[in-house]
Amino acid sequence: MKKWALSRNPVILGFFKHGYHARDSITSTYSLFGPAKGSSVWCADPVKSLGNSIVPKNGKFGYEVCPWFLWLYIILFIGTGMAIDVPFVFDETSSGVASYNSDQIEQAHISSPDLAGVPTVTQVADNDVLDFPITGGGNIPVGTIEKNVGDLKKTLDAAVEPDNPRVREEALVLALKYPGDLTIDQIASVYSYLKNGDGSKKGWGYVRDPRGLDYFNYANASLKAGDRANCVGGGDCDDFAILMAALVESVGGTTRIILARNDITGGHAYTEVYLGNLNVQNNQVEDIIIWLTYKFDTNKIYTHIDTDTKDVWLNLDWGPDEKGNTHPGGPFYQGDKHIVLCIRDRYEKTALKLSEPSESGEVKSTVRGTVEVQNGVKGFKEDPNGSVVAEKITRGDREYYRIISEPGANIY
Repeated sequence: MKKWALSRNPVILGFFKHGYHARDSITSTYSLFGPAKGSSVWCADPVKSLGNSIVPKNGKFGYEVCPWFLWLYIILFIGTGMAIDVPFVFDETSSGVASYNSDQIEQAHISSPDLAGVPTVTQVADNDVLDFPITGGGNIPVGTIEKNVGDLKKTLDAAVEPDNPRVREEALVLALKYPGDLTIDQIASVYSYLKNGDGSKKGWGYVRDPRGLDYFNYANASLKAGDRANCVGGGDCDDFAILMAALVESVGGTTRIILARNDITGGHAYTEVYLGNLNVQNNQVEDIIIWLTYKFDTNKIYTHIDTDTKDVWLNLDWGPDEKGNTHPGGPFYQGDKHIVLCIRDRYEKTALKLSEPSESGEVKSTVRGTVEVQNGVKGFKEDPNGSVVAEKITRGDREYYRIISEPGANIY
């Protein structure tokens, strides 16, 4: 069993303020500490440095803070490392990501200014133990409690309850606006409803947990409270994450919940949905990314990519982007620790799809043209005499292209 706990060794802390790792030859305990006020940044791989953390700016994207996460410290790791996922932003500079190797994905994370202060994440094993300091009436811890990861996942599984009739009905109504087999339109419908509400109900309302308690609202309880308050639901960030996961899981999606914290704004929890695997033939991951950029008028979609398996997860957090808009694939919560809990992981993951053209209003055609580069960004220009063949996709008044005359075709 591995245990994550609070370090109280002042000698070790002194060495780690500058972002080095060290190994305690007696305890075989590995740590990686960042530069912020002697605080620590944990790393799943004790023999590989991920570099210093960057202290996040307070409230950069306007997140609400969950009180029970404010003193979440998961610092020391005993044992060997496990696989990590790397934050990745799909933007104008990223194309042909399916062909990226592990080093290229990691380098994209390190070099991206949009991911400053966003760490890699790691899945902890079910038999690992997390130490949660308990908050009193404010942010000062009044004690600690150990939580087994497997038990915590069972608690979240129970709270998500996708088979609850009330939850299933809510998800079904939202998905039926865009009938189909687990499409990105359906996920966007769920997200928009929870965040913004509809004509008859307000969006999600924030309410903090009772003092001294780590309280997880069941998904159906959040919906019932919303019915009485004329909103979609209410609670803190983990309650929002639970209901988001519940509605997505109710229509066949695969989700996971990430626990995060930083030294300035405290802690947070958010949900991600599984997009698919870049190594799988005919996967639609990059097509879905393009759909999201057009649907929500953004040029940045935030995801996590597993550098080994090439699994891609889409952020479903509630924070706004640079333009003040909220949407699936919005910016990540900045912090020094992000821990992944994969709920309902006894089932196979299911990938998202694009709606069929007849369902989404898309029109597709084949055209010729040339690939041009302007300001470092590749684009496609139609030309009947061009040597490059592309599929032209029209959705409403927007157009984009998929190069089909070359291996590893890109989308522009």
